[in-house]
Amino acid sequence: MRNMRPARAAILVIIAWTAAACTDGLTDINTNPNAPTDVSARFLLPQAIQSTVRTVFGALQMASHTGIWAQHFVQIQYPSEEQGQVRASSMEAFWGGYYAGGLKDIQLVVDKGVESGEPNIEGVGRIWKSWVFHIVTDLWGDVPYSEALAGEAIVVPVYDAQSSVYDGLFADLARGAALVGSGSTNFGSGDLLYKNNFTRWRRFANSLRMRLAMRLSEVDPGRARAEFATAFAAGGFTSNADNAFMDYPGSPYENPFYVDYLTRDDHGVSRTMIDMLLDLNDPRLAVYAKPARRDGQFRGHSNGSEHLPPGQSLSFFSRIGEFWRGDAAAETPSAVMTYAEVLFLQAEAAARGWISGSPGELYMEAIEANMSMYSAYVEGPSSAKISTYLAQPDVTYGGLSSIHLQKWIALWMNGQEAYSNWRRVDSPTLIAGRDLLTSRIPIRFSYPDSEQSLNSSNLDAAIARQGGGLDLVTPVWWDIN
Repeated sequence: MRNMRPARAAILVIIAWTAAACTDGLTDINTNPNAPTDVSARFLLPQAIQSTVRTVFGALQMASHTGIWAQHFVQIQYPSEEQGQVRASSMEAFWGGYYAGGLKDIQLVVDKGVESGEPNIEGVGRIWKSWVFHIVTDLWGDVPYSEALAGEAIVVPVYDAQSSVYDGLFADLARGAALVGSGSTNFGSGDLLYKNNFTRWRRFANSLRMRLAMRLSEVDPGRARAEFATAFAAGGFTSNADNAFMDYPGSPYENPFYVDYLTRDDHGVSRTMIDMLLDLNDPRLAVYAKPARRDGQFRGHSNGSEHLPPGQSLSFFSRIGEFWRGDAAAETPSAVMTYAEVLFLQAEAAARGWISGSPGELYMEAIEANMSMYSAYVEGPSSAKISTYLAQPDVTYGGLSSIHLQKWIALWMNGQEAYSNWRRVDSPTLIAGRDLLTSRIPIRFSYPDSEQSLNSSNLDAAIARQGGGLDLVTPVWWDIN
């Protein structure tokens, strides 16, 4: 059963979500109450968090782009993106949502922290800004960064090379981790992620830095090792209590997957995922997926197929599990980053000789952490089932390939990270669909039409530097496999 939070806590969170749209001074007839001249950081932060999380973990981006290309999900009925037919309007919506929405808001948080000398405000702002920007650059490669948030002073920002963007992200994460906890100011009820627990914000910054360091493992292993070792020594997540979960307090602020489920149910679990979980006797199968309505069997649909085979229908395939797309899923949190992922990162780092520790032990701990984290919300795998699973010969540690496979499974419902990590290591092996219209499974987002029209000279320079960018099959800088 789902753990229900006290009503008072839910009310405080709802206040935080709605406060960003409120303003004082309604009795002043000379002031437009809908156009405030200044907004507090405690109101800007929840707006920056919820808008970007809802995009990254929403049905449009995750279920119809990153999650299907990582072959976690599948579009059963309308497989346009499965085939590589990406809508220009979607790219426009993602790009504009990040730059004009979450990034703009979080930059204001950083600026306010700097201006007022409040290290907690600045630090959290830099950490969350880094999380948003790493999503953006991992999807598009070279992007506006150094000049992107300069306001009206720069209307056509240059595109920074992705390597330079990563330099900035590492610097901001280190700066943010050093700042948080050193001041007395907090965000009130506006910290939707950690409720002003700045120790956990610091751990999140260091954990995210480990993720980004590992992203460079193939393109710049020396830099990757140095950054990872520094972040590891600084201290990342230590248990599932540190998980960066975006909680939803209830209507109208509900899990975006659940909201999509209310009007459509044509997304399913991919055949790749279902078959893997069946082959491994994985107890997470009943959490990840629903049995097919037709016969009660777990059955995935193949990615990249234009039409259903004769005699098959939506009822023939497994849908996404009740925890995310069921009648009680409105409050299911979005997992921004988990302890399990950090353990997988550390297992890989240990296997590469970057840090001390047993890669096999860290690998086993990562699987257990992922399985056990569900018990706080639903009936997840029991301790006995976890132990039985870990004892299977096909699950016991066998090197990097084991880490990559189990990490791919554990990143379920984090389509963005599953997609990025798969591109980095090309593991597990994903087979292109029979009706794919591109030369390979898409490995990047295409730049929006607005940039081609309004910022063409800077965009053209970025495309030339990367060897492409308007297609879906030109790799980003760190994707060299």
